[in-house]
Amino acid sequence: MAHSSDLRDGVSTGSSAGVRVLVLILGLTWVATPSVGHAASIHLTASAPWRFFADPLADATGSALLPAVFDALTVVETDGSVQPALAESWHNDGDRVWTFKLRPNVVFSDGTPVDANAVVECLSMQSGEDGKVYAPYLYTSEIAGVRALSDTEIEITTHRKDALLDRKLSSVSIFSVAALNRIGRPDFARAPVGSGPFTPESWSRDGTRVVLQRVPSSWRVSSHVERVEIAVITDATARLQNILSDGTDISMNIDPDVISTVEDAGYRVSVRPGPVIIGLLLRTTGDAAAPLLDRRVRRALNMAVNRDSISQNILRGTMPPATQLATPEALGYDPAIEPYAFDPDRARNMLADAGYPQGFDLTATVMTGQFPADTLIYQQVAQDLRAIGVNITIGSLPVIEFIRRRSVNAWEGIDVISSLSSHYRQGDISGAAELLSCTDVRSTFCDPETDDLLKRSHQEMNPAAREDLLKTVNARIHDLAPIMVIAQYASIEALSPRIAAFPEYPLGKMRFERIELTQDR
Repeated sequence: MAHSSDLRDGVSTGSSAGVRVLVLILGLTWVATPSVGHAASIHLTASAPWRFFADPLADATGSALLPAVFDALTVVETDGSVQPALAESWHNDGDRVWTFKLRPNVVFSDGTPVDANAVVECLSMQSGEDGKVYAPYLYTSEIAGVRALSDTEIEITTHRKDALLDRKLSSVSIFSVAALNRIGRPDFARAPVGSGPFTPESWSRDGTRVVLQRVPSSWRVSSHVERVEIAVITDATARLQNILSDGTDISMNIDPDVISTVEDAGYRVSVRPGPVIIGLLLRTTGDAAAPLLDRRVRRALNMAVNRDSISQNILRGTMPPATQLATPEALGYDPAIEPYAFDPDRARNMLADAGYPQGFDLTATVMTGQFPADTLIYQQVAQDLRAIGVNITIGSLPVIEFIRRRSVNAWEGIDVISSLSSHYRQGDISGAAELLSCTDVRSTFCDPETDDLLKRSHQEMNPAAREDLLKTVNARIHDLAPIMVIAQYASIEALSPRIAAFPEYPLGKMRFERIELTQDR
């Protein structure tokens, strides 16, 4: 596998979208000017705070901002392909050895070179025994060793074949280890040294205000935006008023039901599908409800949900119904998979065949405020399930508490859990599928045969053969129905006439340097 083209596209649970495995609802505002020499400020309004500063080693809800500060070796683009970033090209020997050629003449924000030795030092810190304490170890755990071959070339050896390594490395920030060691991790998170086009000027302790400043020496230097000012407004109505009062130039992820209001105010509206499936996990592990252990019941629940109605009436046609766990651009997506049709009569018959002619009760916990109209969607799902005799009680949790419980699988007494199954980090279905595997501590489902297929896909170095394996994984998950897929997430953006260009960006990776502005405010 080899790549040599330049990185050209811009960026965003985040997710995000500062999605982490959540999608952040963002609103953006900026003061514009086309001149590099003239200060141009972008004012963002976000619905959720970035709590952990610019720490490349933390598992933080602020991860969507990290690509503005740090580079990775690769980037997964909107079409699911892996493209160059700090690495201009790379290849694998068909087994365990990968060679990456670095982009020349790149420097960190402190002027020190991003050469092979700097990259080796950074990757070595985040892998091996020492790397286990850091969040990026999720992506570096298969790295057995890293060494410099020249000033611009590094070699990575893995413990076993790892077909995902180039995709995984898109989530591993490269930073100055020397600077981190010199000032310590807490101070480094507030004054990081990366090679991205921006660096924090300030970052409030509660994450509700962040100011990023342009780095003129970055190879991705912005020609239009000098400062990015971020403020959190958690109330959706207040964010809308910010647009209507001309307080914003770009607002991301606006609710579908206010699109006409926004357009009447003179804004353009852009709808961009993202690599995220909105769904509800059906828990079959631990003390989960007995009915959910029966595949017929899980399939019946999928047939009871009117996805077309949700897409058209609640989401106003902005987000298509989900047909499977994968989104169309992700490896593993299979157009041949037949989606679950809305068929409440058949769903009731299947429940009766499974021994539940009178239905049963379920308890659900969801995370709301993370994508447009999510509360209404969950209410509609509950109404659809009640129509077949399944009474579901839905409760919600604050984002941070939901993420904490998700990370340790603390769902005792909960049968159904909201899910944003994302492919934005790796560009294929494997990451979402692993959250439904026997080996992941966060999993709500276990099927050994699916696990075996996943393991084989990780070590299949032939791209076509690996894609076939992932399609088989997708089809098996669809058949076993451990999740009710509902809709494919889309980012809905309001753009004022002041915005000349707002290029498409990989979800979860904000790159403000690609924005073009037309005039002063």
